[in-house]
Order: sequence, then C-alpha cells, then structure tokens
Amino acid sequence: MEKEPSKKTCIMLVDDNTSVLQTTAAILEEEGYAVLACSGGKEAIDKFNDGIFAVILDINMPTMSGLEAFEILKSKNPYVPIVFHTGYDEKEKRANIRKNFRPHAYVVKGSDPEQLLDTVAGAVESYKNIVENVKLNEVLQDRNRVIEEFNRSLEEKVKKQVEEIQRTSRLKRYVSPQIAESIISNGNDKYMINAKKLLTICFADLKGFTTASETMKSDDTVNLLNEYFTEMTKLIFNYGGTLDKFIGDGILVFFGDPIPFDNHAERAIRMAIDMREKVQELHKHWLEKGCNIDICFGINTGYATVGNIGSSTQMNYTVIGHQVNIAHRLQLEAKAGQILVTARTLTGIKDIVETAEIKNVKLKGIHKPINVYNVMGLK
Repeated sequence: MEKEPSKKTCIMLVDDNTSVLQTTAAILEEEGYAVLACSGGKEAIDKFNDGIFAVILDINMPTMSGLEAFEILKSKNPYVPIVFHTGYDEKEKRANIRKNFRPHAYVVKGSDPEQLLDTVAGAVESYKNIVENVKLNEVLQDRNRVIEEFNRSLEEKVKKQVEEIQRTSRLKRYVSPQIAESIISNGNDKYMINAKKLLTICFADLKGFTTASETMKSDDTVNLLNEYFTEMTKLIFNYGGTLDKFIGDGILVFFGDPIPFDNHAERAIRMAIDMREKVQELHKHWLEKGCNIDICFGINTGYATVGNIGSSTQMNYTVIGHQVNIAHRLQLEAKAGQILVTARTLTGIKDIVETAEIKNVKLKGIHKPINVYNVMGLK
C-alpha cells in the first residue's frame, strides 16, 4: 500500500551548522510543518521546488553565503518568503541587509523559538495569499483573453454581415420588415438625411441578468439571450416598432418612423405589456437554470432625431436626442417588472391604461425631478 503524500506545509531550512539545523527542524516539525533541511546554499538551490511555502536561511555559510543563495532562490520564485535566521546581531548590519535584500523577516539565532515560529506562520500565510492572488489573476487574464478574442471575432462577423447587407437586398434578415421594404423600394438616400420627428422611444432591459450570467455556462447564456431576443423581436414587429439595437441584454425600440403611426405611444405601451407577460412565461424555465431575472421598461414620447447615422463605412438606422435619454433614464430607474412612462406618453390614452403615479422622480442627468407613471396594465 502506497503511503499518502504529506499534506503538511513544507518549510525549507538552510544552515551549515548541523546542531542548529537539527534543533530548528525539530521545533518546526513539532509545530506541524514538513521540513526540507539543507546543509548549504547549493543544496538548497538544487532542492528548491514549488511546494515550499517559506525558506529559513542562514547567512554566514561556506562555499555559498546565504545572501548569494537568497538572490538565486528569489530568481526562481520572487514571491516565496525568505527569513534570514542568523547570528548577525549588529543593528547596522541587519539594517543594511534588510535594505539591500528585503527578506520577509530577520530572526537572530538563539532568540525565543516562539519568535521564529510566529515569523514563519506569518510568512506562510502571506505566501498562501500571494499564491491565491496569482491564480486569480491568471484566471482573470485567461478570461480577458477569451473575451478579447470573442470581441474580435464578433466585430469581424458584424463587419461581414453589414457588408453583405450593403451589397444585397436581403435586409429583412437584419432589420424590421417595414424598414427593409422602405430601403429596398426607395433606396438609401431617403435615410441619409436626418430628421426630427415625434416618436415614442422604449428601452427594455433584463434585471438581474448580469449577476445570473456570471454563474451560467456560456452556451446557456447564449441560448437564453437568443430565446429572449427572438420572442421580443416578434412582439416588436407585431406592433410596428422599429428595432434600433440590442445593447447587451437590453433593447432599444422606437415607434413612428419610418412608418408613421398616430397611436405610436399606445403601440409602445401595449408592446411593453405583452413583452412583460412573455418574459413571465419564459421566467418559469429560466429559473431551472438558476436565472431569477425579469424585464423592466422606460418609455418616453417626444421629438428626437432619427435617421441613418454614422460614418461613410458604417451606418446605423437609429434615434438620438434628449427625449431618448429620458427614456433610458426611466429604464434605469425602473424596478423588475415595472413599465415607467412619462406624462407625455400617456396623453390621449389614459382611459385605456391602468397606472400608478410616482411623483418627483430624479432621473440621472435630468435637471428637474419629474412625475412618472408605472403602467400596471390595460383597463
């Protein structure tokens, strides 16, 4: 039967004095450490390995001094704590050694053994923390590399998709049907000129998704988002909304352009209510994957600039302006399940919507507090 490997913390002890070596080793072993005893610096360098959590090193040794051994051991592992255990008791000499070599600690031989044990315990704890931090940093670096590679791959894919859209008439795969039909039938020139129009803007976002995604498998995260975006897009198009963009797990939709609607505010609210109900259905099996997430909305009506905005190489059909910012701020203010709208959005449709007024809401970046309304449902 093979002997199980020792799980004790290993300390390397280096001293050319056999008596000191044996005595100190006995003290450390009695404390519960595994001791790798070496009678000189060269032996210590040869036997040094990753399993050593601290080194107790004599300074005055023949052939190779402790100071020389210190520099070589540190070149092998700059993090391992090294404690000088020596007979040098001159304050000036100790200060000079600390200044030039910066050991973890300096313990004079013949002093209280408890001092050495306390020093070693501190060194071991310090090294364990360093090792843990190094491992965490390596994990983070690996994740960052994966994310960077994913972003590069995603950017390349998006670029190719945009080029394909520009070269062909298969716009219906990528934009809402009404925009595709308008661009195909009228050409791009119509959308190169920005215009200010009365629109209803809606921001939707998943509350709790970021936290939930940290513990999810990447495949589950992608599948959940694909399912969510698929169902939401169906509802957006059903109500004649223009899908501006997906922002992480968020969605920006606006109503009133390029297809004008007299009831664009009503369409936006009805869409949000249906989206909320659909998410409640999806929520049941999302919980099975450990995702306790819900949707929230911010909706505002006002004049905003809409058009094909961007550069000569990259254009996006989008909406911008102060009224867009208000809708976004409302969404940030909304709690899970809430549909927060402005008074302007409710104009003309108060009779069909059940709301609860929230007074004097201070929105980030908006100077004056405003009254907003939480849409409970349709009357």
